[in-house]
Amino acid sequence: MICIDQKTVHGTGLVWNYIPHGAEDETGNRPLSERARWLKHADAFIGLSSGLAWLAWAAGTEVVMISGFTHPTNEFETPYRVINWHTCNSCWNDPTERFDHHNFLWCPRHENTPRQFECTRLITSVHVINELKKLFA
Repeated sequence: MICIDQKTVHGTGLVWNYIPHGAEDETGNRPLSERARWLKHADAFIGLSSGLAWLAWAAGTEVVMISGFTHPTNEFETPYRVINWHTCNSCWNDPTERFDHHNFLWCPRHENTPRQFECTRLITSVHVINELKKLFA
């Protein structure tokens, strides 16, 4: 696994994202063309709706899209989408919700309740692995 995010650590307050343990570190302020090259030669891209996901798709790489807060119509078509329809989902596409770019704990429907972030929390590694199995079958 190779991490091509801009930063190895990013966050604010109590919420921080770190490079995955054991991943090869290719983070940093690198040209978009370099990230596109990494993605073009990757077997697959696994991630949330992001600029890297779109770049992978544009480079012709299969994308395993983990959806929770976005509805499938938000992104490009991929047969390898992971979404749990049995829980809250798609708040990003809800016109009654206003996204707060500065709130890393943004969960407009269930903030400060036991259901906070259930849209992604209830997607398990097994769900993602099952999509990968389809991809490499």
